[in-house]
Amino acid sequence: MKVPVLAYHKIDLPTPDVKIRGAYTSPHRFEKQILYLKKRAFDFFTASELIGFYLENGRFPENAICITFDDGWKDNYANAFPILKKFNIKATIFLVPSCIGAVTAQVTADGEGEREHLSMADIREMSASGIEFGSHSMNHKLFDRIEPAEIEREVVDSRNYIEDLLQKPCEVFAYPAGLFTDFAREMVRLSGYKAAFSTVYGPADIVDRFALNRTEILRRDGLPFQFSRKIRSIFPG
Repeated sequence: MKVPVLAYHKIDLPTPDVKIRGAYTSPHRFEKQILYLKKRAFDFFTASELIGFYLENGRFPENAICITFDDGWKDNYANAFPILKKFNIKATIFLVPSCIGAVTAQVTADGEGEREHLSMADIREMSASGIEFGSHSMNHKLFDRIEPAEIEREVVDSRNYIEDLLQKPCEVFAYPAGLFTDFAREMVRLSGYKAAFSTVYGPADIVDRFALNRTEILRRDGLPFQFSRKIRSIFPG
């Protein structure tokens, strides 16, 4: 079985400047997808809860699913959070601390304009309602393009920042763009995280706790049959 973790980015409609629209899921489609999972009696876990179960039992829980979001966009608060609260859904958001409270193009695709990120107040409110926050590195620099010393700072400083902000452990990490090196994987492990997530760059034949692949939900998965096919790929049979 694949790791039962879904990866979203923006829960919003793309603006006219956006040429690469795969990272967008409309709020309407997102609610339909959550309802699909609820109707099929999935149990929702945060990423650290899912990994905690795996560490105790050597397997993932049956019928478990974990919803994650990368980058910490404002629309996660404005559009996704009300839906998650409506259905009492746990989720994990991977933050880029240098973007908190900013309107920036730091994490957007090439050619896309600036977008707003979560504020500190947003993050604290969501955390108080059961949303988990993990690290997506301090500045979202691609780990295959920077030196080991900078990787260490990206991994360690981001965790320290999030823990200081929320006064809670930051236990999970998501590699920027899913890319990692052997050094980055080892640094995440040594820094005390429980697990680290990629997208499609980790091993497919074993469970590597510090290189876990997630199933990305993209704009093209908006139609019900496309989304259900993605879910069936995680739970074959």
